[in-house]
Amino acid sequence: MKEDVLELETRRQIYTAISINPGLHFRELQRHLDISTGLLDYHLKYMEKRELVVSKRDGNYLRYYASNQVPGDMKELFPFLRQEITRTILIYLLLNPEAQHGEILENLTVSGATLSYHLKKMSKAGVIEKRKAGRESRYTVKNPERVGDALATYRRSFTDRLVDSFVRAWTAK
Repeated sequence: MKEDVLELETRRQIYTAISINPGLHFRELQRHLDISTGLLDYHLKYMEKRELVVSKRDGNYLRYYASNQVPGDMKELFPFLRQEITRTILIYLLLNPEAQHGEILENLTVSGATLSYHLKKMSKAGVIEKRKAGRESRYTVKNPERVGDALATYRRSFTDRLVDSFVRAWTAK
């Protein structure tokens, strides 16, 4: 049955893009594949109905995954890995566990308010842990192995040098 669903070249291209880049949202898929909105929408709905792909709401985005490819708890992580700011924060925290807000801020090019917003969002989602240390808060990735492995496994789908250098260091351990 699933082989029949992928009989069309366009559908096969969409499925391949989702498999290689789990968690892409609609517009990213559209840009990546250079497909019209209507055509992409039709094929995604067709594949979802036949349970070849699944979608998960992430705020204003609907992110797509190949069925059974990415475990459920990873679907909570991928929205953060898909955004450059949160991906950079996660990589920094993987390399610098127990970092304080000020330390993170010194090493990123975002405002304090932006950093606080993303740290709070990731903490609420259970991706990072916030621990009070006196007046300061320290941040740590809750499951560093899972995050590091996700970055290593799907590094081709993240187009920045930071991920490449992190993966080289992560896999050298």
